[in-house]
Amino acid sequence: MCSGGFAKCLGISLMPLAIACVLCNILLFFPDGKSVEKDHIAEQVWYFGGILGSGVLMIFPALVFLGLKNNDCCGCCGNESCGRRFAMLSSILFAAVGVVGAGYSVIVSAVAINHGPECVIDIKGADKQWGTPFSNERWSRLRTSYSCEGQQAASSCIYSVSRG
Repeated sequence: MCSGGFAKCLGISLMPLAIACVLCNILLFFPDGKSVEKDHIAEQVWYFGGILGSGVLMIFPALVFLGLKNNDCCGCCGNESCGRRFAMLSSILFAAVGVVGAGYSVIVSAVAINHGPECVIDIKGADKQWGTPFSNERWSRLRTSYSCEGQQAASSCIYSVSRG
């Protein structure tokens, strides 16, 4: 049966994707490569969707899938196929863990997209006013035009709200 070879290929492809998700979630804590105050990081970043959901909970199935091809257990209690059945059952259980992790990551990402980024709303005053201009109205990015004003601080997600 060739399912062990496919599982190994799947495990090999899941490992770099899980590592990339962890690194991307870590980068969200440092917008533009700079350290910002804890209050100016979006709330959804603290839910660790990339680290927990797509990272840690994906590494477990990947490791199980990598070892599935080498599982040549001679059986238990005199039954030769018992070891293979256990290997397939464990792969299904760990695949379910991966699905739960992916679902968690998708839900956190969807909430973050709906909420919008934490941005500086007013850059004209001495004190910068931070807020989430896109969370007041659902899907306001699609209905209202927002433009980034100048090069002053565009790299740290600074938007100038221009309605009308």
